[in-house]
Parts: sequence; C-alpha cells; structure tokens
Amino acid sequence: MVTEVHCYNKGCGKTYNPDENSEESCIYHSGGPVFHEGYKSWSCCSKKRSTDFTEFLNIKGCNVGLHCNVKPVDPTRKPEEDKDVVLEREEIKPPERLVRPSVDSPMIPLPVTIASSLQKMLDNMDINGTETEAAKGAVCTRKACGVTREDETSDSEPCEHHPGGPIFHEGMKYWSCCQKKTADFDVFLSQKGCTKGSHLWSDPNAKTANCRFDWHQTGDTVNVTVYAKSILPAKCTVECSPVKLSFTIVFGDNQTFTLCEELNGIVDPEKSKVSYYKMKAEVSMRKAEFVAWSGLKA
Repeated sequence: MVTEVHCYNKGCGKTYNPDENSEESCIYHSGGPVFHEGYKSWSCCSKKRSTDFTEFLNIKGCNVGLHCNVKPVDPTRKPEEDKDVVLEREEIKPPERLVRPSVDSPMIPLPVTIASSLQKMLDNMDINGTETEAAKGAVCTRKACGVTREDETSDSEPCEHHPGGPIFHEGMKYWSCCQKKTADFDVFLSQKGCTKGSHLWSDPNAKTANCRFDWHQTGDTVNVTVYAKSILPAKCTVECSPVKLSFTIVFGDNQTFTLCEELNGIVDPEKSKVSYYKMKAEVSMRKAEFVAWSGLKA
C-alpha cells in the first residue's frame, strides 16, 4: 500500500501518491502572501485580492507543476543554524485535528446582547404583562422560572427569574444580573431567579414562520444571521454544544422560527454569544480549531 505524502507548495496543501506525481498534478502559488491596507493577496497574482482571510486562502493557484513534499526553510532562522540542515524527502503528517465531541454533548445557553435600538422598541411595547388567555399547561418562558400554568391562580403567583443573560468566562458561569459565580454547570442552571415579576407564558397558538438566514466565517468564528423584524429576546432561546446549534427566535406577532443543526466543525460554546437587533439576530460561535469550514451543517 502506497503511503501518501503532504505537498508544501503554497496554496496546495494536499496529500498525494509520489508514484503518480506529474507536471500537471499541483495547482499552487509561486509567490508569497501579501497583506496591505486590509487586503490579502499573492504576489504572483496580486490582482486577486480579498479582505476576508478565508477567501484569501481559497484563491486558486496560478501555477501548475509537480507536487513537492520538501518543507520550506524557515527564513527567520539564523544562517549558522541552516548550514548543517539537509532537506530530505520524508513523510510529513498533516496537523492533528481535535477529537470530535459527541453530538449528545450538553447544550449551553449563549450570553445575550441586546442592541440599544431594539431595547428602545421593547421599552415601548407591552410584552411583559400577564397573558390572560394562556392555556393550562403553558410554561413560563422567563429564564430560571419554568413554572407550568395550572389555572388563573398561577397568573398571580410571583415569577422568580433572571432578567439578565448567562455569562461564561474563564471557566466560571453566572447570570449578568446577580453574578453568583460557579464552575459547576448544573449548579448554575439551578440558581434561583434574583428578580420577582409576572409570568410570561408560552403561547400554544404561536405561529410558525420561515425566516431567511445565512452564515459566514472568519479565521476564528462562525456567524449565523437570522433576519426577522421586531425580535422579542425574552421569548427567544439560543444554545449550542461543541457540535450542535439550536435556537428558537420569536418575533413580530408571536411568530417563531426554529432551527437545530449538527455543525460542520467544532466550536467553543463558552466563547460564543448571540446579539439581537431590530431586524435580525446574530449568533457568533468561536471555532475550537481555526480551520475553514466547507459548510455550516455537518
């Protein structure tokens, strides 16, 4: 069985069978990378420029030739360090990738940021009152409450909840409204609400809607944007695990848009967040390994 080796030509990076290497096997860049005034390009084909690092990495090579598995000499090394260096053709293993966590890993609610323009709109809306027509079995949607409505007496019972959002920082977990820090995720979830108010019951007649959404990536983040008008953050839920994203966006006249997908790569939930605006919600997930994703879904 023939062992494939790694090609070090710029812009290639593929593995290949040395016995099948030909003058047309490799598409690569003969020049070096150029970064100037926010633009990224290759010196050999400088007309192809991009401000996005992922797009820059995906610029197709402008030369065709043989694959080469000789690792380039580090130009930062001192000359005396190079005099005894002998470049040999050897098997070069690609960088080790992280072990993919289980798709059943615990989901973590993401910290929330609300834009000032949306907050101003919410302040002028009556979305915090008791829903008089809530049905039996409706669940309070406020964070850390979770009380189930039995009858009209449930409407007058105080709702103990967290008005703030969850924060995960340096291994500690807490709510922005009361900041009782803990390293244990189960203890964090069981923390009693720090504010009393009226319940906000779920609506069994909520309307299911289809929203336009898209995604893009940078070198270290994957971003999902859902376009919806007049988002109601108090009724929304956004959570993720290292390999799964799940959210329900509630907006307008109690319309809901739900999505649950296994992710193409691995993310760090504790360094991820969701931001709400008047016309959209943006989920920013930190990559656990800084590699380009071929798509959002696995």
